Amino acid sequence: MKDSGIGSFLAGAAIGGLIGAALGLILAPQTGEEFRDHVNDFVENKRAEIGDAVTEGRQAAEQARADMVTDFDAHAGAPAEGAAS
Repeated sequence: MKDSGIGSFLAGAAIGGLIGAALGLILAPQTGEEFRDHVNDFVENKRAEIGDAVTEGRQAAEQARADMVTDFDAHAGAPAEGAAS
């Protein structure tokens, strides 16, 4: 039976991943606590930005809806083109 090399590739990828993770921890410029604080700050900033974007989107949607209702009401009272009076 011929070996396709998938098992060897997966083993190499796993070993490489473990070595990379270990080197990352050893060479990291920050302590774990500093890194967690940095990540928490990043997440909070992004959460605030997303919340602001959602609020702006809702306001824009509400304004567009109000404009459409106003336009509809203005055109609903006018006679249709080509209609007999």
